[in-house]
Amino acid sequence: MSERITGILDSLKSIKGVHGAALIEKFGLIKGSALPGWVDPEAIAAMVTLILKASQRATKELEQGQFFSAIIESEKGKILFSEIKGNILTIITTREAKLGIINLKLDAASSALGSLI
Repeated sequence: MSERITGILDSLKSIKGVHGAALIEKFGLIKGSALPGWVDPEAIAAMVTLILKASQRATKELEQGQFFSAIIESEKGKILFSEIKGNILTIITTREAKLGIINLKLDAASSALGSLI
């Protein structure tokens, strides 16, 4: 199963402008990753869990229903978060990355990962 997860994450990483991707369980366990060498998988897992909890709380407190996804834009790029059955798929991109293409691939990857977990 982890080889299939890694294959799906590698396919996301191959999109122009994507540095890497990771699938992280809601308690911080890394289920699979295709991250660049400069990214510490354990550190990203910890950050993603905090962001997930904060996002879930914000949507609940603001009566916006269930959290599905989030995008953080920064000076050097974007970080996308998408919840899949209690896990969070994280994608790290460049600033120039095309979100339309990434979102299309993200939907397909989410379906494929959802059937594996």
